[in-house]
Amino acid sequence: MQVTQWSRRRAVAAAMAGIAAGVMPAPAGAQDFPNKPITIVCPFGPGTANDIIARQLAQDMMGTLGQSVIVDNRAGATGNIATDLVAKSRPDGYTLLIASMSNILNQVTGNANSDLTKNFTPVAFSGKLLYSMFVPNELPAKNVADLVELARQQPGKLNYAGYVGGVPQFLGEMLNRAAKINMVMVPYKSTTDALVDLLANRIQVWFTPVASGIPVQSAKQARMLAVTGDTRASVLPDIPTFKEAGYPDLTVDVAYFLVAAKGTPQPIVDKLHGAIDKALQNPKVKEALLAQGIEEKRGASSDVGAYLAGEIRRWGDIVKLSAPAAAGK
Repeated sequence: MQVTQWSRRRAVAAAMAGIAAGVMPAPAGAQDFPNKPITIVCPFGPGTANDIIARQLAQDMMGTLGQSVIVDNRAGATGNIATDLVAKSRPDGYTLLIASMSNILNQVTGNANSDLTKNFTPVAFSGKLLYSMFVPNELPAKNVADLVELARQQPGKLNYAGYVGGVPQFLGEMLNRAAKINMVMVPYKSTTDALVDLLANRIQVWFTPVASGIPVQSAKQARMLAVTGDTRASVLPDIPTFKEAGYPDLTVDVAYFLVAAKGTPQPIVDKLHGAIDKALQNPKVKEALLAQGIEEKRGASSDVGAYLAGEIRRWGDIVKLSAPAAAGK
């Protein structure tokens, strides 16, 4: 008993000495992290932007961290299945979520079970994607100004594709408000489902991620009028931004970011952030992502937290100005 008590006293004394010196030991498990495979949970299926980014990062991170990095596609419920899985996982850094604007919109429209700011620890940005706006080739609109004038001449006659609670719906409503026009949304299950109707001129406006629009633009199947970035897309230098066209409210960069369960120790977050940021600087990774229209977006884990807080406020305000259906009413 004396030996045990003496050992405990020495341990306490050593710990107090460490605190006094301003040196705190790393949380249990942080020093040897990672010692088993890491899983990046993707809320959408193979071939989506989230999936493409996750797989590019995973391949590079394995070399940096010395452990396998697995991409687990858990599509369904507009991303909520994957999101809830990570929110309920152990806060040990071994389970990450690659999230995006879909998660933000789920939250501000009341369609999320997990809160991005309360149930997660921000880790790192992983890229950004712009949206583009197309019209059919036969529509007499060569630029945004032409489209707006056409819509003013024919109020309620031009249709745009969207899906309730998605970015295309809100982009259409934002353009309606900014330009004082009245385009009508036709609901589709996804942006790609609407392409056939765009090419047949059954809808006149198609908002789609740049990655989806590049093949359409390259084949000249339809006409891309603008992109939503603050600056032009690197892969489409000839396409102006909405900001250049006089509609700065339609400046939307869809960021992709990785988060872990709330309570993940900061040393583990820092190690993960370092591996992700290193991957994003790899020329091969940058080239592969850019080929898909995914541009570089990097920053500290604290920057991710600030971005989330700001975008949740912004899109919350946008939803309030939109149709009641978008707010889940």
